[in-house]
Amino acid sequence: MVARQFIVRHDDDDHHIEHDTDDGFEVLQSQIFSLTLVPPDQQKILANVNDAAINADSDLAAVSDRLVLVSVQDQREISISDEELARLLQAEEEAVYLQQFQASGNRREFENRVRTYVPQVFLYEDPMRQEAARKTVPVDEIEEKSLIFLAKETSGHQTMKKAMPSYWSYSLGSKNLSGGTSGMGMGVPLPSEIQYGGSRVELYWCNKCSKETRFPRYNDPIKLLETRRGRCGEWANCFTLYCRTFGYSSRLILDFTDHVWTECYSHLLGRWMHLDPCEGEYDKPLLYEKGWNKKLNYVIAISKEGVYDVTKRYTRNWHKVIRRRNITTEADISAVLSDITSECRRSFSREITSTLKIRDERETEELETNVHIPVGDSLSLPGRQSGSKEWRMARAELGSSDQNNSEQRHKDEYVDSHVTRIHAAFSHLTSRISKEGVKAIKKLLEDLRASPFRERTAVLESQGIPHLGDLLEAISLKGSVRPDGRVSVGLAGDPVLTSLALPVALDVVEKIINKGGNSD
Repeated sequence: MVARQFIVRHDDDDHHIEHDTDDGFEVLQSQIFSLTLVPPDQQKILANVNDAAINADSDLAAVSDRLVLVSVQDQREISISDEELARLLQAEEEAVYLQQFQASGNRREFENRVRTYVPQVFLYEDPMRQEAARKTVPVDEIEEKSLIFLAKETSGHQTMKKAMPSYWSYSLGSKNLSGGTSGMGMGVPLPSEIQYGGSRVELYWCNKCSKETRFPRYNDPIKLLETRRGRCGEWANCFTLYCRTFGYSSRLILDFTDHVWTECYSHLLGRWMHLDPCEGEYDKPLLYEKGWNKKLNYVIAISKEGVYDVTKRYTRNWHKVIRRRNITTEADISAVLSDITSECRRSFSREITSTLKIRDERETEELETNVHIPVGDSLSLPGRQSGSKEWRMARAELGSSDQNNSEQRHKDEYVDSHVTRIHAAFSHLTSRISKEGVKAIKKLLEDLRASPFRERTAVLESQGIPHLGDLLEAISLKGSVRPDGRVSVGLAGDPVLTSLALPVALDVVEKIINKGGNSD
């Protein structure tokens, strides 16, 4: 560990930073962001003595203690000609002009649609609901999975992606309705259903057992924690509660063309990120327009801090989207959102309001810039994955590249260099062990997997297993012989390496046993 005192020059100001070099370059970027509000992906850091660029490969223990920060624009290339940009801007102006005559001017309809969700997001701040959410989350398991992904990936936000709840049942009805269901229309809500916002109740008929089942569309996330049933609205509702429970700045995203998802603010990147828990997709805002072929019109972000029109984040065809925004005028939309936001912030301190205003201005600038960044044909996004294929086809949300993307996701899920290396090493070693020895190793691995990942310990009951030291080393473990001859096994180093290796090692052992094992 080397403690450094850096002086970072930016916009004629000096910022003093105390940095532990073991924390790495990304932490330094985050420290700089906290002082300058320049997002990490827009930072260019130079050594003051020779103007050499500082990056993730630089030795932070050796670089100059005087640094210069240059704020750069988003590094993505905007390969659009001046003529094409002018054409797009002209098309947008024409669309806005025509909208004045085509829009119904029904400001109240738009306002009611948005206001309905405002009380919803304030439920996420309730300590009782947050505690109930916290109790349903296997924090140790998610932490282990996120650390495994961080060991494989470079993105620090895989944690959020892996936290997307996977234990929900997307299918309707009870588990006994195995023969498929048919819709029977809407039912009258019971008082116990209305209590948790279930004012709409769908009725379904089992095609096999003729049993009727009710599907209340609960709005209160505390009830959803119990039922774990729903569609995109329930998923986003519950997931946004989870995000707030664990400290993420989060917003519920309402798509007027019938979808709901979540956004979380990344302090590392200095921007809002798209998260769709129902689809398991992360930071892919063009998923709906390019993947699902959705014809978007209004995409509104709703949080305790206000409401925002974020439609431009989710489109690269703004001039076409404007023509579909016919509920009311753009001026009315801005006024409605501004009024609601002012109401939400009424009790905020001046300091918090000022900070949020700066963040709002940055987001507006980002949206205005990104909406004109062209998207090439190389960007391939999947069609909708949730719901039956027939239902997705009826909604025209399958997407043109649905099959190819499904195959690619399946391929990516199983092809991994970490898995390949561990598999090869473990297969070679276990091939030299007797059938009984392999069974003993399997029992050891199962015991290790069942123990807390930061303190994995187990005892190998069998004695005299050849190459045991090499076997344990292959999966980042070590052993010590006890007085009774048994071997105590524990971690040899980073627990994440063992977490990576254990499922692979178990897979090898099970395959050997299923094939008849080795000869004694």
